[in-house]
Amino acid sequence: MGLFDRVVGSVKSNLEWKAGNEISSGIASGVSKVIGGGSDKSRKCPKCKKPVTDSALKFCPECGAKLMVTCAQCNIDYQVGTKFCTQCGQALK
Repeated sequence: MGLFDRVVGSVKSNLEWKAGNEISSGIASGVSKVIGGGSDKSRKCPKCKKPVTDSALKFCPECGAKLMVTCAQCNIDYQVGTKFCTQCGQALK
């Protein structure tokens, strides 16, 4: 039964690894949609509506409008328009 147990263990490990990868990529896809503002890679300035391709920017390079809001409790940045902090639930202003 030793050989059988090793084969079953190997198959189980492989299936767990594949499932973990699928879950991880699903989470990453969901996070990128939330952070990126949708399915496309760029987001738009809330003021001038120009595309903003760099997700690290805190202000629009075109008009200077604020692109991020910070949770006062957690000090985490979110895209303007996000209503609540995902860490503590505090309303974002």
